Amino acid sequence: MKFASATRLIASVALAGGLLWALIRWGGVELSDITETISDITLAQWLTALAVHSGIYLLRAWRFSVLTPTELRPPFWKVLSVSSAHNLAAYVLPLKSGEATFVLYSSKVGEVPARASVASLLVSRLLDLFVLSACLAAVTLLGPLLLFDAGGEATAQEQTPSGLADQFSALFGYGIFFTVMCFSTLSVCILRTRLVSLLGWFLRLIQLERTSLGGKLLAGVSRFGEALEQAGAGSGIFKATLLSVALWSGVVAFYSVLLFAFGWPEGEAVVVPSVLASGFASLANTLPVNGFAGFGTQEGGWVLGMSLWGIDTELALAVGLSAHLVQLGNLILFGLLGHLGMAAPAKSER
Repeated sequence: MKFASATRLIASVALAGGLLWALIRWGGVELSDITETISDITLAQWLTALAVHSGIYLLRAWRFSVLTPTELRPPFWKVLSVSSAHNLAAYVLPLKSGEATFVLYSSKVGEVPARASVASLLVSRLLDLFVLSACLAAVTLLGPLLLFDAGGEATAQEQTPSGLADQFSALFGYGIFFTVMCFSTLSVCILRTRLVSLLGWFLRLIQLERTSLGGKLLAGVSRFGEALEQAGAGSGIFKATLLSVALWSGVVAFYSVLLFAFGWPEGEAVVVPSVLASGFASLANTLPVNGFAGFGTQEGGWVLGMSLWGIDTELALAVGLSAHLVQLGNLILFGLLGHLGMAAPAKSER
């Protein structure tokens, strides 16, 4: 088991290093470009980014709490500790294997049943995808208009007519894609228990319950359906949606602070580039092929998002990697605090 874990870790680090090396070679970025970019951030700017990041963590934990049934809901500080520790594991471990730690930590620290924590995590991820795709659909569909506002006019003027046509076409294509994704995830959020019921109906249709394993599977599907129905019951799902909107607004604010810290021109529009960069970077990080700490995949998403706004690849990659390093530093800090928080009850009992 330890050998397999070590092998996965080595493969993950190798994958991240390979992807990052390929991006840097392709983008023509020098190490000096990255060190100069990240050294531009001041203490005040980092503290501002850290404060915004702290707010994101509070909102994420609040949403988990809202999506956990009242009778099973741990104290908020426990939810915050579990959420912070889990977020570090989910971000660092490869192939999204860190997601499973939320179930483990919730059971160990908050005594939350596995099916309830899985339901809370699943609904949270669906809401993330819904809000993120809605944001990306809005900015990509409105992109051609936004390129000609006060902030994007210079960017648009630098493009040739054919270049602008290609840029507008790409933005519109992504806009259609994310609109479909937005409504699809919204439908899954609304119909989540019905979809589980449909799965149970299909399993019964093929008479899977006649086997011992099939009977256990059907029972598990039924219990999970009940847990999904309880996750965000009543007004909970509406509150969780509002918290998701606030959370992703915080993510955009976080990256906006970092963009200005790394030399984004004062007075030039920053919200749309932040949405594009953070949105594509976040989506790339959800891929089950991400490497260690998202290195390589996150930068690839960041560069793709920034390129839709006409940002040079070399600049986008230098800024994206610098932002990634700041984000990772914060994640480690919050993750350590989360683990300390989870350990606090055990210490008090001794």
